[in-house]
Amino acid sequence: MNMNDLPPDLCKHRTVEAGEIIFLEGQPAENAYVILKGRADVMAGSGDALVPLTRMNPGELFGEIALLTHKKARTATVMATERCELLEINRDVFDTRLGKADPLVRFVLDHITRRLVQLTDKVVSDHKS
Repeated sequence: MNMNDLPPDLCKHRTVEAGEIIFLEGQPAENAYVILKGRADVMAGSGDALVPLTRMNPGELFGEIALLTHKKARTATVMATERCELLEINRDVFDTRLGKADPLVRFVLDHITRRLVQLTDKVVSDHKS
């Protein structure tokens, strides 16, 4: 599946300007995003102690942990490094679609998600120390 296969009627478009924070570490997590145009940096920490983790480019998904788990808070900060056009995927829309998926698919996704969360938590923790 690629970005063009996403259901546009179920996702919201959002535009952010260069330097704008898309979300902050610790904020409530209800959406994931696909970058349609532009770039954004994922960072750990806060204030002057922000440490870059990775750069997100067009076609990439970020904030997916919010959809795959019911973690209440963001694990990192994301800032647009240039003007970005984003496709916003809401947790409720995702949960509805996931609920219709084959149980085997949900089982595998649940295990992949746990590993992703463990890895993300470790990367963020390592960069903070």
